[in-house]
Amino acid sequence: MGQTNSQVRLVIECMKTKIAREILARCATIPVIKYTAFDKVRLLSSDFKDFEIPAIQLIDIGMSSVHEASRAKKSWQIALELLLKGSEDWTVSQSDLWNLENEVLRKLWATPNLGIRGVIQMNFIGSQTDLHLLEPYYFARLDFEVLFYEDLVRAC
Repeated sequence: MGQTNSQVRLVIECMKTKIAREILARCATIPVIKYTAFDKVRLLSSDFKDFEIPAIQLIDIGMSSVHEASRAKKSWQIALELLLKGSEDWTVSQSDLWNLENEVLRKLWATPNLGIRGVIQMNFIGSQTDLHLLEPYYFARLDFEVLFYEDLVRAC
């Protein structure tokens, strides 16, 4: 009847959590990235401390699902938010943002299924950048979907 925290965690560890962890693990291998998160998304650029930037966070946009007997084929839309900040030592440019965006894409698509059993592939949808809205902060948003299977009656 009563479940411990570790038992609840095992039940909650779904494909979305596995995928998010792997995406951020790959992003964390980029030497300039100092902060990654998906479960504690910060809403304001001012919520980041200077030593945490450049930062990446994942935002869950939505998911669709098609049932196939005892499993579901899912399409999960994710926004990856990339934050840079100019400083006395570094004047951030459009090229810096584009280059870092490109490095993130290369890390993620080196293995399009992220090496996770059940993941079919990721599809890049598009990106947006903003250098001028909230200076000295600079943003890039990368939108993509992850296609994967998830068993409905047992673990994948």
